[in-house]
Amino acid sequence: MAESDSAQVSGTGAIEPDDNSKQSELAQSLTVKRTSTTAWARFRRHKLAMSGFALLSAYLLSAVFAPLIAPQDPNFIDLNIIKQPPSTEHWLGTDRVGRDVFARLLYAGRVSLTVGVAAAAISAAIGTVMGVVSGYIGGWTDDLLQRFTEIIMTFPSLFAVIILVGITGPSVWNIIFVLGGLGWTGTVRLVRGQVLSLREMDYSTAARALGASDRRLMFRHILPGVMPYVAVVATLMVAGAILTEAALSFLGFGVKIPTATWGNMMQQAQRLYVLRDMPWLWIPPGFVITTTVIAVNFIGDGMRDALDPRTRID
Repeated sequence: MAESDSAQVSGTGAIEPDDNSKQSELAQSLTVKRTSTTAWARFRRHKLAMSGFALLSAYLLSAVFAPLIAPQDPNFIDLNIIKQPPSTEHWLGTDRVGRDVFARLLYAGRVSLTVGVAAAAISAAIGTVMGVVSGYIGGWTDDLLQRFTEIIMTFPSLFAVIILVGITGPSVWNIIFVLGGLGWTGTVRLVRGQVLSLREMDYSTAARALGASDRRLMFRHILPGVMPYVAVVATLMVAGAILTEAALSFLGFGVKIPTATWGNMMQQAQRLYVLRDMPWLWIPPGFVITTTVIAVNFIGDGMRDALDPRTRID
């Protein structure tokens, strides 16, 4: 029986890879691991990204361990201590119904960060699947998906979110699904462009010649090549979702009180006397929103630079 360079026939008639093929697979695995290690090392050398990562981690841990850090009930109303400035007992003062601002700020982080991460994950998942299918299959499928994407992009995003939240109701999960269901258009365009390039690469041609199905090619061979770009975009979408939720809550269309979010804590700043006389009610949530968005953007920039070997990181 003849023996080829890359495979051999077993006694049952099945084609089995020889030592050279196994060595090639091992080398490819080691290359992937080495690339991941190099990307992580490049990310750690990005000072702004690491600063953003440390700050965001601090906010996440503060939200998770809020009952230990701020034992006060964030929704407890005490009319005897309304509108008190910061003190040793209430670090960030109290609001107009006597609730502890510091406790509400920590618990609000749970909602705002959950909205940002969950909405970004939904948008990234929808955009990635549609982009891979559109770019790989092409033809009328590509035209249909791209025209649908363009229709969604023509809607004024904030108005569309306000209308849909008004229809479905201003609950946390409704806001997550609305933001996630409308935020995928940019991801589709990005993924489609990468897939158009990757499907013509030599390894895709080789897999197709060996009889790999379209489904296997799309999600086993091409999808891993676009995931680094999706990770960067998803990171930046977290910041966008947090800002949109804050805007909705500030306008009164977001999560309703007594559930605290950073956005509805800022809603009190609509009153002139609060802006002038009670800065402890709006400066802390405004500061946290601003620094969170900056931190997430720094992380996204660091991921982009770490995954692009052409970028120099000092």
